[in-house]
Amino acid sequence: MRKKTAQHKKRHINNRRLSDKYYYSGEHETTTGIRLVQYNEQKLQSREVKNTDLFSKLIDENMINWFQVSGLTDADTITRIVKDFGMHNLDAKDILTPQHVAKIEEYNNRLLIVLNSCYYNSNAEMQSEHISILIAGNTVISFTESNNPVFESTEKAIETNLLNLRKKGCGLLLVFLLNTVVSNMAETISKVEDHLEDLEEALLNTANDQSNMGIPIQQRRRDYMTVRKNSQPLKDQFPKLLRSETGIITPDILPLYGDISDQLQFISQTVESCREIISSLVDLYISNNDLRMNAIMKRLTVVSTVFIPLTFLTGVWGMNFKFMPELDWRYGYLFAWGLMLIAGILTWLFMKKKDWY
Repeated sequence: MRKKTAQHKKRHINNRRLSDKYYYSGEHETTTGIRLVQYNEQKLQSREVKNTDLFSKLIDENMINWFQVSGLTDADTITRIVKDFGMHNLDAKDILTPQHVAKIEEYNNRLLIVLNSCYYNSNAEMQSEHISILIAGNTVISFTESNNPVFESTEKAIETNLLNLRKKGCGLLLVFLLNTVVSNMAETISKVEDHLEDLEEALLNTANDQSNMGIPIQQRRRDYMTVRKNSQPLKDQFPKLLRSETGIITPDILPLYGDISDQLQFISQTVESCREIISSLVDLYISNNDLRMNAIMKRLTVVSTVFIPLTFLTGVWGMNFKFMPELDWRYGYLFAWGLMLIAGILTWLFMKKKDWY
C-alpha cells in the first residue's frame, strides 16, 4: 500500500511539470476501455473500439458519435485520442490528472470540460470520479477514471429518445452528461446536510453518549470539503460554457443549461449551509466536552468536600499528645465513627440544599 501511494505521488509530480508525455496520477487501476455509441433519428448502434484504432476514422458525419472512455491507466491511448481530435498535449495532461481543478476551455471550435463528480457508494463512503468531456463537431468523448456506469442514465435517454435527444445535436447530449454529474453532487451534498442535522440532534440530546462524536463530525467535514472542492470551481466556470461560440448551445436547449446552473446554485447554497452547521457542531461538541468535564470535576469536588471534616477529625485524633480524654473513654471509638458520619451527612445535606451538585 505504501509503495502504491509513493507511485501515485511520483506520477502526480510528473504531471505538474512540462513534458512531452504524461501519466495517469489517480488511484484507480481500471484498464482503459473504449465504447462508441452512434445515433441519429433513425438509427442507434454501439460497439467496442480497440485502442489501436485511428479514432477520427470511426466518425460518421451523419450521426452523433459518443466515445465512452473508461479507465485512464493507458495514458498513451488517451493522449493519442486527444491529439487525433486536434487538441494539445497539455489537454491530455488535464484529463489524466484527477487533482486538476474544474475548467471549461474552448479553442479551434472544440470544447474541453474537466470536472470532478462525487457520490456515496453502497458502503456509504464518499467516492470521487474525475470526468472529462471533449466535443469536436458531431463527436463527444467522455473520459472517466473507472468503469462505473456513471452515464448509464444518458444511454437510456438515447434509447428512449428522451426530449428528442436523437433528433438534436451534441449540445443536448452534453446537457444529459453534465446533468448526471451535477445531479449526483446535488444528491450527495443533500445527504451530507442530512447527516450533519442528525449529528446536531444527537449532540443536543445530552442523554446520548457523546464521547466519540468527534469522529463522525470529522468524517462529514471531509465529505463536505470534497463536494465543495468539486462543485465550486465548476460553478465559477459554467458561465463560460453559456458564452460558448462553438454553436453547441442552441436557443431551444438553453433553458436546460439554465436548469443545470440552478442546480449548481443550489449546491453552492447547501455547501454554505453545511459549513455553518459544521462550525456550530464543532463549537457544540467542545462545549459539551467542557460540560462533561465540569460535571466530573463537580462530583470529585463534592466527594472531596465531604471528606474535609472527616480528614480534620482524624488529624486531631492522630496527634501524639499524651493526655487525650477520648483515648481512655470506653465509647471513644464509636463516638469518633458517629461524629464522622454525622459530619459527612451534614456536609452532603448542606451542599444539596444549596443545589451545588
